[in-house]
Amino acid sequence: MTKVILLLIAAITALSTLTGNPKPPTQDKSPQQASQTAAPPAASAIKVTITTVASSLGPPTDHYKVGDQIPVVITMTNNSSAPVSACISSDLYQNLPKLTKDGKVIPYMQWQSYVRLAAQRDNTCRELNLPEPVLLIPNKPVMADWFVLTDGKTSSGADAWYETLPPGKYELMIQRRLRCCDGPMVESNKINFEIEQ
Repeated sequence: MTKVILLLIAAITALSTLTGNPKPPTQDKSPQQASQTAAPPAASAIKVTITTVASSLGPPTDHYKVGDQIPVVITMTNNSSAPVSACISSDLYQNLPKLTKDGKVIPYMQWQSYVRLAAQRDNTCRELNLPEPVLLIPNKPVMADWFVLTDGKTSSGADAWYETLPPGKYELMIQRRLRCCDGPMVESNKINFEIEQ
């Protein structure tokens, strides 16, 4: 819930700055109406950029200690000439990270793999999730989402993808789904970070 509220505030602020209007243009519309007023997302028009940040969504960083929480911020930029509607849903449906160390893919935590398969099988996204539309204005980067790669020694309760990572140099990229529950995925940039003892 906190994640959705933060993203909503960021979207309202971005739209208010652009239009001088304190309300986003789709605020009085249902998600279905909002998605009808903006073009559906075209995978080639949306750029997905990821950045690792300090815990509690602090400043960007690429250095961590073993046991630190590693949050990842997702920025989306609409490179087309018209507004497009995208979606903010659950990490299970929208983000698929690929983490490597020394060229080897690091497996997800076992529970994360199980929950992903169960969600796909049971169509959980359409039945239980409450997706939120987000309007992407042309050429205006928007912090659209975030997730936790690893939660760290002191758990915050975040749904992390990986166990505590050992020291080393890592490379990360994600595939991001633009629609809420299905549809094509867009690859992000690749980033590097280091974990020290």
